[in-house]
Amino acid sequence: MASFTQEERDAIDENPLGDSLCGVRDALREAIREAERDTHREASQLDDTTCALERPRLFMAAIGKLFSILWDSEVSLKLASRTGRNSLAFDLTAIRERLRKDDLEYKQCRPLSQLVIEQAQDFDIWAAVIDLIQSIAHSTPPPTLLPSFETPITHSSASQQGSEQTRREIEPRVFEEICHCTYRAVEGFHEKYFQGHKWNRQAKQIWQSVKSRYSEKYKRWIQLPDAATEDEVCGWLLNLQEELLATERAAYFRSNGRQKVGTEASRQLDLFVKMRRDEASDTKYDEESDTKYDEASDTNYDWRHVLVIGELKQSKQKNKSLLLQVSSAIRNVFAFQPTRSFVHAFTLTGTEMETWIFDRSGPYSGATFDIHMEPEKFIRVICAYVMMSDAEFGLDTYTKAKDNKLFITIPVEACGKEQKRQLELDPNPIAHQRAIVCRGTSCFLAKPTGAAEFDRVVKYSWTSSMRPPEADLLRKANERGVKGLAKVVGYHEVTSISKLREGLVFTTPHKFRGVPRSANTSQSQPPQSHSFSQFPGLSITSSGNRKRKSADRLSNASKRSRSNKQLAESEHRENGATYPVEEPQGTSLVQLDHDQIPYANRIFRVLAISPAGRSISQFKAVIELLEGLCDAIKVHQSLYTDGKILHRDISENNIIITNPRNADGFKGMLIDLDLSKEVGKGSSGARHRTGTMEFMAIEVLLEISHTYRHDLEAFFYVLIWLCARRGWALSKAPGQRPEKSMLSRWYTGDYENIAQNKRGDMDKNGLEAILREFPEDFDCVKPLCRTIRDVLFPYKNGLFTGTPQDSNILYDPIIKAFSDTIAGIGLGVVET
Repeated sequence: MASFTQEERDAIDENPLGDSLCGVRDALREAIREAERDTHREASQLDDTTCALERPRLFMAAIGKLFSILWDSEVSLKLASRTGRNSLAFDLTAIRERLRKDDLEYKQCRPLSQLVIEQAQDFDIWAAVIDLIQSIAHSTPPPTLLPSFETPITHSSASQQGSEQTRREIEPRVFEEICHCTYRAVEGFHEKYFQGHKWNRQAKQIWQSVKSRYSEKYKRWIQLPDAATEDEVCGWLLNLQEELLATERAAYFRSNGRQKVGTEASRQLDLFVKMRRDEASDTKYDEESDTKYDEASDTNYDWRHVLVIGELKQSKQKNKSLLLQVSSAIRNVFAFQPTRSFVHAFTLTGTEMETWIFDRSGPYSGATFDIHMEPEKFIRVICAYVMMSDAEFGLDTYTKAKDNKLFITIPVEACGKEQKRQLELDPNPIAHQRAIVCRGTSCFLAKPTGAAEFDRVVKYSWTSSMRPPEADLLRKANERGVKGLAKVVGYHEVTSISKLREGLVFTTPHKFRGVPRSANTSQSQPPQSHSFSQFPGLSITSSGNRKRKSADRLSNASKRSRSNKQLAESEHRENGATYPVEEPQGTSLVQLDHDQIPYANRIFRVLAISPAGRSISQFKAVIELLEGLCDAIKVHQSLYTDGKILHRDISENNIIITNPRNADGFKGMLIDLDLSKEVGKGSSGARHRTGTMEFMAIEVLLEISHTYRHDLEAFFYVLIWLCARRGWALSKAPGQRPEKSMLSRWYTGDYENIAQNKRGDMDKNGLEAILREFPEDFDCVKPLCRTIRDVLFPYKNGLFTGTPQDSNILYDPIIKAFSDTIAGIGLGVVET
């Protein structure tokens, strides 16, 4: 029987299953009765030729309902995974997937079902769930590994947007970001952030003023009991602030159920710090509604103003869920302050305080301390969070604000010399990321100071120090004659993670419960590579040759590892394709010298490019969407064939709609070459690359080395996404929008699940189900989608996802399909 930690037992106690099982209990009782009766009858009819009994359908439906209830319980998020995932919720997701594929046996589920029927205690039910998960995990052979050559991909929480940004949806994704790069008790933390600053003398004076409230005899704050409640702690602190910190420009605030932080992804925070008055402006911008409103009339606080986040808990236990709660809030701060360098946070559990920093390489903390045993240290920290300078808060000091406008000064090349030029930015980003551990890419329209038109784009991003600057790749591409690509206007490196963390000593990452030892390293671990034979329909050879090809791949692994250029050719005819394709290769876990630096070093780079544009997601008409995508694909073709550069990060954020008069005749262009790679070159050595899951190609999800075909597949997903998700903003009947989109499966679950979901959706019948989510106004795009699907996935007895060696085989018919559709719309003659 499974055992539980005290923290897990508390979670089960605090979240009883209660009446949630009532509805399924009778169904299970009836299903077991029927299953036992059928099993007995069928067993009497067995002969030597019978392979197995058919699974009792009624029982499997009932057990599916049970798993759904268990997955919905808060306990599933708070119990550690028993299979090396992030939480038990992920294990249950895998179980439900196996159930969906008819890969669970009646006898495996019967013990759990019997406990539910007998109304056993919650501990016994959850223990039975864990026993089931472990028994299945132990009976499942490990996947076959392929040789590998490329930087692994990792997942982030950026895909969750809008109403999907609930704690339940966000926290598992945030945990994926931070679970391998969280450090605790970092040496030098307190000295770096809380000592040797201008405000230390003032903080010391405040300590002298409050010493009378501290009992040296009993080693405790007189008005603050050991088991102080959240209200008692907050009241004590806010009274102290009113008396001694009232003149500081920043202050502590509380939020509650009526007055939360944020209108999007709103949260209730125990404590947070913000300026007493917004120094930059008396108004705030709401990007969702494109309106401005007065701060005084706002019933919610704004994430744009949050400086420090604090969370309190009465228990002394350091619990993972508390850190995830803080991390979820930090994600929102970065989302609405996209150019911020880092964010302070603290937790107070019982009498123990832990101070945190979150930056784009992950969170780290100082050693915990008891606020009663180290009272002066406590006061120093409390004072620091309202006395810090902008740079000490981690605010962006490179971008300057003046008269409600934003400016940067960036080095530019003019007449063969480097000069500094000031650019004014539109304060509303045209693109930004909602995640913590990521490149934090954000793009703003810009113009020379005093100019009338915003004619360029400024991009901020935290890119791996192991990767070449995007500016270098853009210059190379333009020198090689790539058509329709942006030109570099200016480039500057502001700072880096290693500079921000200077003076700190990092040892080994914090080991979370439920994550296997091998995964708790400073190297983020992606999912294991898989052979194609594990995924029916994902095949590049006929079934008769599959075993031989797989064996050849493994036997020649060492040869291919010496030369990534030596790709085996395979002629594929079974599924309707009659051209040579490249043999697939795996994606590597890059081996780094961790003795040199234990964390992923990122450089904060600012790049100015021309011409300007707006995100493809902001299209204003169907034809504008199609023209922008078609031209972006032409740019991609030129980048690959002429520039010998593969983009590798096609998403709705990296395609812009441009004015053809300013963009060499192009109505759409590609931006963001941060993850691009020169064809034929090996891995950069970066620890990982974060992909946008909803646009990621099936083979890339399965850790197959990235090719141009995968970018074309990503373009196809962008087209579908923009029609089915963004197109409803232009619809004449927005009320007909599906309540839950099938496309949510493109970024929900693990890599294998997402790959399987996309594989099903790219089947002809699967695609038709997706197309039914298009608004009626986009019916004219459906024939185009079917044509592109047939080009990318030639279909007969399965899905073919190989990469043709001749790239024109894919580019030409896809571009022609776009052009024909655009011409048809222009003439008013389009198929549906």
